[in-house]
Amino acid sequence: MFICFGGDLDGKVVNNREGKFFKASEIDASMESTYNRQSYIIGENTYRFWLCAELTYAETTKLANDYLAQKHSYLS
Repeated sequence: MFICFGGDLDGKVVNNREGKFFKASEIDASMESTYNRQSYIIGENTYRFWLCAELTYAETTKLANDYLAQKHSYLS
């Protein structure tokens, strides 16, 4: 499952995209955000996200970490 963090598609799940990035305009022509794929490995689980390229790496990493902390209470 690929959840988008930040930008036009914040919180939306976007699957079936090839490559390491995509533009939100591929889904809706009125959207402008660009997303980069990022994976996080926690134990046996791999989580995949789309992080908005217009936000800083620190901002998107915090969003992803907050999400993962909710899933795995030992991370918080």
